[in-house]
Amino acid sequence: MNELRHRTTYVQSIPIIALAGEIDMMSSAPVTSRLTALLDRKPPALVVDLREVRFFGSEGIRALVEAQAQADELGIKFGVVSDSKVVLRPLQMTAVDKILLLFADVDDAVTAFSAA
Repeated sequence: MNELRHRTTYVQSIPIIALAGEIDMMSSAPVTSRLTALLDRKPPALVVDLREVRFFGSEGIRALVEAQAQADELGIKFGVVSDSKVVLRPLQMTAVDKILLLFADVDDAVTAFSAA
């Protein structure tokens, strides 16, 4: 069974949701629900930290695209943190990296969103 863990922390009122494990068809529904719930609170920005993700399938890509669309609708800045080929390669292969704001670490994302 695939295990996916998540933890949400806040930096300067920006929620940072850190995901660890595998994001696939079996685990994407809770990810989508959590991202939707956080965006519904209308924070100034939302950062998704995927540095501890071991597998990132098409359902993970879908969850990020849907979250980006919801963030755009609500006027919320949305960023993804990853330094792993496991996540970055699928995003590049599908050109989704062109529509997401990608960061190498959480500090860079928070700095970018705090300055804007």
